[in-house]
Amino acid sequence: MSFGPIRRTGWRGMRGLHRRCVRRPVFRTLAGSAVICDAALARRVLVDADGRLDHVPAFWRPGGVALPPDVCGALNRWAHRALAAEDPEQAAGTVVDAVAAAHGDLHRACLHAVVAAAGRALGLDREPVLRDTVAAFLDAVFHSMVTGDRRQADHGTFHRLCARAAPAVAAGAVPGFPDLDPAVGGEVYLRAVSAFTGASAAALSWLVCVLHPGDLVAARRAPDAVAAGGAEPEHVALETLRLWPPAWQHRRPVLRDHRIGPLAVLEGDDVVVPSYALQRHPRYWPDPDTFDPGRWAGWSGRPDAFLPFAVGPGACVAAVFEVRRLAAVARQLAARPPLSLSRRSGTPCVTAIFSAPRHTLA
Repeated sequence: MSFGPIRRTGWRGMRGLHRRCVRRPVFRTLAGSAVICDAALARRVLVDADGRLDHVPAFWRPGGVALPPDVCGALNRWAHRALAAEDPEQAAGTVVDAVAAAHGDLHRACLHAVVAAAGRALGLDREPVLRDTVAAFLDAVFHSMVTGDRRQADHGTFHRLCARAAPAVAAGAVPGFPDLDPAVGGEVYLRAVSAFTGASAAALSWLVCVLHPGDLVAARRAPDAVAAGGAEPEHVALETLRLWPPAWQHRRPVLRDHRIGPLAVLEGDDVVVPSYALQRHPRYWPDPDTFDPGRWAGWSGRPDAFLPFAVGPGACVAAVFEVRRLAAVARQLAARPPLSLSRRSGTPCVTAIFSAPRHTLA
């Protein structure tokens, strides 16, 4: 039961995929994956009305094996209920206070801030053992997964932390968490922690950079646009997610042979919808590399090419909550003095999660 390899596509590979997507709407990579860069087709593929793809996320695959559908459903319902019980404004306040008080690595600060906001759902306010275990998991295992510091997760440490968490989880320390086989309960719980925190912490890291009065990474500010601090907070959140989606691609294994546009895809292939490329595609976005929250003011809905949370059976359960919380964080951070932030790297962290370059909070 491992936490899995760290996917290190890298910033160069990510930009190369983007360039190919601009030239061709559907193509195969050298590794054989089918890449879908047409917005309407990408949505149909992810909705998957005929059930041809596997939508079980990596979070619910202890040891790399998908949990039974009823268990996955119970876990998704637990996550829905936990998020529905949270107040985005209150959660944002917890996040902002934690980041403002932090020193050192930005990614570490963002991970701990998001976990602090989700503490009640994760049982951290009820069980000190879980609180200490989760803190160790973030520092010793998950931080490396986000930043790409290690090519492989620290499996030994991860197993020890799973074993430490398992008794508290089995004893009901996590409100509403489904009953699981004790052999996998601790691992599934820590995977749930990563599901609650990974993408949210990555989005937070980008938002902190956006609100800092400095150059943006892989984007430029619109010269005539309203400053991020004075724009509508929801528009700042949406534009941040558009330019820097934490889930920069949505990958689905193929269960049955079928066709996608001009391509024949076979059982065992992977279908990839590259949200980063779609959300910067000049066919769908004017000035696609420009950070301009004002572009969202004239739209009543969200464009087909906006897919930071995917759609369909594999869509992120936190999509609505995440936009509301990120908007509240943007509003609360903009009302404070800018954080003291210094960049340590010129390139983003690209693993399975797309995060800001390494920064230090002073």
